[in-house]
Amino acid sequence: MKINRIEPQGYCQGVKNALDIVNNLIKNKDDELCYSLGSIIHNEHVIKELNKKGIITIDDKNKTRLELLNDINEGIVIFSAHGVSPIVYDKAKEKGLKIVDATCPMVKIIHKKLSNYINLGYECIYIGTKGHPECEGALGISNKIKLVTNINDISNLNIKNDKIYVTNQTTLSIYEIKDIFNTLKEKYPNIIIDDKICNATTIRQEALKNQPEADLTIIVGDNNSSNSKKLFEVSSKIAKRKTIFCNDINDLIDYNFDGINTINISSGASTPSYLVDEIIEYLEKK
Repeated sequence: MKINRIEPQGYCQGVKNALDIVNNLIKNKDDELCYSLGSIIHNEHVIKELNKKGIITIDDKNKTRLELLNDINEGIVIFSAHGVSPIVYDKAKEKGLKIVDATCPMVKIIHKKLSNYINLGYECIYIGTKGHPECEGALGISNKIKLVTNINDISNLNIKNDKIYVTNQTTLSIYEIKDIFNTLKEKYPNIIIDDKICNATTIRQEALKNQPEADLTIIVGDNNSSNSKKLFEVSSKIAKRKTIFCNDINDLIDYNFDGINTINISSGASTPSYLVDEIIEYLEKK
């Protein structure tokens, strides 16, 4: 069986930055309790390893970061790569917690620009996935920010201000967001469009759109990882390839590979390389 590893793979810079910060904390902390407010990155294997090293992950899909903070009353709180809203930051300080901020630098730029444009009197639109922590953090900057989750939401916008700014979550589909930006531009010709899909997301999606011929494409990522799920969508809907999604090698044990001679394999920006290596080693024995 031939395996094509679709590059790039491994961690993006934002994930590397977050994990470097956390691992440095683990090496240098005393006996203080260390809490992660939500998953530091979206990969269950990484989270389990950090938990073994003493990081206590406080997470619940049904709770906001502000609500999760209620469960942390002492020690160190780590803000994940996805970022948090100013009110979460302020509440952590009020509780006397030591803050370790592992927010992705790109996310910090988005927060700063949203704040600046609001202060300048602009109506701000944020394109993102409702409930995703990155989206939650951005919307928490101001209740004036309007959320657009898909192109259909644009018809519900009724903005009279001629000063409008729009930006976005870093892990969306570069193909879907292009249509959203174009539709916003048609409705509001003076809008300032600030595309903030990160470079790692863009390059991986483009690589999958232009992937070589194969009988099957495998995307390795976590079920909670937005960028990983978008890779699956690009491969299946844009490239129109037979594509499956897996968290790790265990998801492939019962898969029927009869008649499959060539496989393309890609992975999300928060997927450890060793998970892909294990899968490739397994497939090469088929």
